[in-house]
Amino acid sequence: MYIHIPFCRQKCTYCDFPSYQGLEDYFDVYSYALRQEIASSQSLLGTEPFDTIYFGGGTPTVLSIKELSRILDTVYKQYTICSDAEITIEANPGEVDAQYLRHLYELGINRISFGVQTFCDDHLRVLHRTHTATMAQQAVLDAYEVGFRNISIDQIYGLPQQTLEDIAYNLEIIQSLPMNHISIYGLQVEPSTLLHRQIMDHSVTLPSEDSCEQMYDYLIEGLEKQMFDRYEIASFGKGGAFSRHNIKYWHGADYIGFGAGAHSFYDGVRRSNNRNVMPYIQSVDRYIMPTIDTETITLERAQEDFSFLALRTKWGLDEQKFEDKFGVSVHDLFGTALDDLVSKGLLEYQNGSYHLTAEGAKHGNYVFSQFIRE
Repeated sequence: MYIHIPFCRQKCTYCDFPSYQGLEDYFDVYSYALRQEIASSQSLLGTEPFDTIYFGGGTPTVLSIKELSRILDTVYKQYTICSDAEITIEANPGEVDAQYLRHLYELGINRISFGVQTFCDDHLRVLHRTHTATMAQQAVLDAYEVGFRNISIDQIYGLPQQTLEDIAYNLEIIQSLPMNHISIYGLQVEPSTLLHRQIMDHSVTLPSEDSCEQMYDYLIEGLEKQMFDRYEIASFGKGGAFSRHNIKYWHGADYIGFGAGAHSFYDGVRRSNNRNVMPYIQSVDRYIMPTIDTETITLERAQEDFSFLALRTKWGLDEQKFEDKFGVSVHDLFGTALDDLVSKGLLEYQNGSYHLTAEGAKHGNYVFSQFIRE
């Protein structure tokens, strides 16, 4: 289950997600609409128990503990939740103190993901983050102190004016903190963002492609030295601390999303809610489903999705699992692409599964595109 909170204290320069600043007056009415959507969902996925809940955003922790508690109460009344469910919340360092984190933990939220991005203050200012590097370190320490043992952070490389020395410094800080999961991303410049406008008017300069590749290699190598296991292209867990929620996406499991801009997939159909806050609220208030787009996934599309999503993970594309699911050999459908990618050194074959090589992981989008049939 995914629950979207589309509010932020401040919009980051690179952000293209459905999140909005300056809408504090709508927090309460949005929370009410969100609870109404959950309450009226009539167990759309049947009676199967949920074992992951993920509060994403935006910044879910802009809401009060009272509001988050109400949302969770509604979830538990409407759905069956496993006793050992992984319940994750995203948070921004500097916007949550130890007392707030303790209350989150007391609510039963047992995994927290901090949007750190970098431990360099100059880069945080360029990104319009609301925290400093010191705040980020303190947030991780506070979360551990109040009881969280599943702590994740995000890191972005390829930032304006970022150097290899900055990556090395970030790795030093990571090694000093009690976290067991990291997600890394190369900076993506989306056309509708402030960062894109800054690049176009030359007020911001990005590192070269060669520099970004060096940062990527250094980051991957550094995390592996710290015993972080790369279980998905952008995700690393220590001691088996993999995100159960995200693994479900990559393995093609059904999921349901609530809130403005949330997505769902069940009964072979992808659904997306209106991403605009007021239209979303108005739909729910009128007892109208806030879904604005649906896409029925054909057998052909399901085979494609299964293949490239599996290749994102350390477990790879398993021949037997593919055949069990679709009743046909993966070689019958994608043999030419698989052979070509192996010959190019982008895939390797081991024990009945195809896996990305280190080089293949760098060119994931190209690899995945080979499974899209015209």
